[in-house]
Amino acid sequence: MESFCEDVLFFWPRIFTDGHMLFKGRNRIKRKWMNIFVSVFICTLLSACVHTEKQANRDLKAEVELLGGLAEKAFLSGDVDAMLQYYSDDIISMPDGNPMVTGKAELKRKTEAILSSGLKFEYLESTSIDVQSSGEYVYEVGTFNQAVIIPGASEPMKSTGKYVNIWKRQPDGELKIVVEIYNSDTSS
Repeated sequence: MESFCEDVLFFWPRIFTDGHMLFKGRNRIKRKWMNIFVSVFICTLLSACVHTEKQANRDLKAEVELLGGLAEKAFLSGDVDAMLQYYSDDIISMPDGNPMVTGKAELKRKTEAILSSGLKFEYLESTSIDVQSSGEYVYEVGTFNQAVIIPGASEPMKSTGKYVNIWKRQPDGELKIVVEIYNSDTSS
C-alpha cells in the first residue's frame, strides 16, 4: 500500500497537466468533471494512505513497547541473559553518569556488576512517548520512573528521567536495540 501511495503522489501532477489530452477536441465541461472526479478519487486514496501509515506507527509502537517491556522485566528479575536477547551484539549503551559501554559482552558484565552490588529496584516503569521508523531503524523516545533500593539506605531513591533507544530490524525481522541512552531528570 505504501508503494501505491507513493506512486499516486508521483503521478498526481501529471494527471492534471496531461489529463486534458483525454478530452482533446471535446468540450471543457467534460474535462472539468473528469478533473473533479480524479481529484476526489486521489483525495480518497491519500486519505487511505495516511490512515495506513498511522496504523503502521501504532503497530510499531506496540511492538517496541512489548519488546522493551520484556527486556525491562528480565532485568528486574535479574535474568541478564534474557534481557540481552533484545540487544544487538554491537550495542552502544550510554548510561547516565557513566562511561559508554560497547558490545553485548561488556553490557552483560556491567549489568551483572550492578545487580551483584546489592542494588535492587523497587520499581522501574518506562513510557514510550514517540516511536518512528526510517528504513531498518526505529527510534524510541520515552520517560522512566524508578525507585532504587541502595544497601544501607533507609528509603528507596526515587527518580524520573528520559531515554532514547535506537532499534534495528534484523535480517530475521526481529527488532534489537543498537543504541541506548538514558539520563535522570535530577543531577547527582
